[in-house]
Amino acid sequence: MASIAGNRTEEITVPGPERKNPGRILVVEDEQLVREMLIEILQQADHAVTGAADGSMALELVEKQEFDLVISDLHLPGINGMDLLDRVKASHPTLTFIVITGRPALDKAIQAMKKGAADFISKPFSVEHILYVVEKNLQERRLYAENQRLMAELNNKAVIEKLNAQLHAKVDQLTKLYSISESFHSYVDNDSLLQYVVDLASDLINARRISLLTFDKDRRYLMARASRGLATDVQRKICLKVGEGVAGRVAESFRPIRVTTDDLQLSGIVTTEDRSYLTRSWLSVPLSIGGELFGVLNMTDKRDGSDFTEEDEYLAMVLAEKAGIKIENNVLYEGIYSNLIDTLKALVSTIEAKDAYTRHHSQRVTELALALARHVGCSEEDRESIGFAGILHDIGKIGIRDSILQKTSRLTGEEYEVIKTHPSRGDAIIEPLGLIDSERQIIRHHHERLDGQGYPDGLKGDEIPHLTRIVSIADAFDAMTSTRSYRQALEMSVVVSELRRNSGTQFAPDLIDAMLELVESGEVRPFENEPAVDGASAQTA
Repeated sequence: MASIAGNRTEEITVPGPERKNPGRILVVEDEQLVREMLIEILQQADHAVTGAADGSMALELVEKQEFDLVISDLHLPGINGMDLLDRVKASHPTLTFIVITGRPALDKAIQAMKKGAADFISKPFSVEHILYVVEKNLQERRLYAENQRLMAELNNKAVIEKLNAQLHAKVDQLTKLYSISESFHSYVDNDSLLQYVVDLASDLINARRISLLTFDKDRRYLMARASRGLATDVQRKICLKVGEGVAGRVAESFRPIRVTTDDLQLSGIVTTEDRSYLTRSWLSVPLSIGGELFGVLNMTDKRDGSDFTEEDEYLAMVLAEKAGIKIENNVLYEGIYSNLIDTLKALVSTIEAKDAYTRHHSQRVTELALALARHVGCSEEDRESIGFAGILHDIGKIGIRDSILQKTSRLTGEEYEVIKTHPSRGDAIIEPLGLIDSERQIIRHHHERLDGQGYPDGLKGDEIPHLTRIVSIADAFDAMTSTRSYRQALEMSVVVSELRRNSGTQFAPDLIDAMLELVESGEVRPFENEPAVDGASAQTA
């Protein structure tokens, strides 16, 4: 494994899955491009690979040639992948069969494994994952074959038990490696990810104490960011210079260190006076991002009292590598996502800036909605959703002509129908961003009514989400208390009357009561002091 420290590249050799014997593999895939890509990937790993474009061809090849493993797409012309699995298993019950499926069809993969498939590869796939699945199943097949040979030839109980132990140990290792690869997907916050890395290291390597130190590039210090098994005051005191202690040496050399108690005492790194870190054994590995040091993962004392092994070191290096990739991806995603959201907010501001009457409308609606949300006891998470989606609730007006948005007289029926498309337009704009449901609902449904007469979907009653109802009231309040191109702001008495009149038909009565309490207390008041007029409607666009 290559690591980069500064401008210097060093090779770190860690034990991994052996590939002494290449496998004989049949790839069954009707899409030529995908089939050729799989063949090339496997051939690059020194496997002997044969391709088949459909199930019939695959069955002919299985009867004529000897294979260790079949990789087949479930969706094939003629004989589909599931039928091919049945027929191959009927004639060659020990032949390892792996299916390829898309993520939405995961249930098909599970059904195939119940029928005898050994594993599955989900699309879209990575080269690393393909090779991992193939090597795992080839190793299991080799161990199984060796087990069978020994049972037939020797009938030696001791040998068989040893082989089974090796098989279980290898399967356990591969299972741990798979859990490392698959478990990071749900963590988009790096602080929680760092703690998860610590917890996972403790479970995988059976260590009693774990700490993850991050590198301060400016001060060249390592500081503890997450830990398990360490007292809080001990974690807070951890502050190492690069080159100092085990972790500091790992940071300096960019190489893992695995030592016993004797090694530590002889090196002078740990003394009997340093009771916080008096330990039987120590394992420390570097964690990098983009070839640069991010931190160091420390493990001390295995729970069973044994020393850390080469396998523990290998698992820790894989964990650190995967964590580094995930942290880097999170940082890139957050940057791209933040830039995109800032762009959308700027577009909303640009739309509102074209019309002096609606300038800062989205910001005011958001502040009003947050005040109402706090008053009715919404959680911090719900308030964050309102704060985010409230700013973007009118983003769909990007697609509405300026001649309609800036019209100084009442809209015609046809023009109003165009205006009514902005919630669905906004939903379409933000759909690729992967917002949580409550945020998308605010943008799409803030003009729905309790009586079902709203738009765009005619939701009614409890079909309208709670947070959306809050933003709807804030939107209407700001519209009525703000001067518009076709009328001036309404008197507060008129606004209160309109809110009460539309309670139960347009707005949720409990939320209207809460809003009126805020008005009476003075916590909510108009943002403009323009001359007011006597009549209007709470229905706004």
